[in-house]
Amino acid sequence: MSLALNAVLNAAYNVSAPMVRFVLDRHVGPLAGTLAGTFIDAVAKRAGVPVEALPNASDETLQTAVLEAEDRDVPELVAVYAQGLTLQQSLAEGDRAEGGLAAAWRWGWMYLLAGFWIWALILAPVFALPGIDTAVLMTLTGWFISLYMGGHTVKELGKQAVEAVKVLKR
Repeated sequence: MSLALNAVLNAAYNVSAPMVRFVLDRHVGPLAGTLAGTFIDAVAKRAGVPVEALPNASDETLQTAVLEAEDRDVPELVAVYAQGLTLQQSLAEGDRAEGGLAAAWRWGWMYLLAGFWIWALILAPVFALPGIDTAVLMTLTGWFISLYMGGHTVKELGKQAVEAVKVLKR
């Protein structure tokens, strides 16, 4: 994806597409699933090539695709992204306003789980204290992550675990 990002950025600079440069210049971290990743997909669609083939596309094709995507796709993408941020902020403000147990359970579980992990991995072995079953602790942590951070986090952790096992088996 980084080759595609570089190709689209170069085309954006060549045709002076300010919104495209603004969105893509601030990209940090994995591209898939971000505003920049969605824009790269839109450029690839406008260019009529898969994302992986963007670096091999002609400069003219890329520049035309970037300009079309900036005119037609960027305003909608930025609006959807901004709406998502507004909804996240209103959810956080609602939790803060509600206060009490509704807001405290997340912090309480976070620190409780951290304490359990410290106990299981450091304190119990070092001081010969009774341990905590790490399988149960993983289950509790997985439930917390899925409730607090959403199911996609657990799904992504699962994918990474499967990939790690595949790499280890090689």
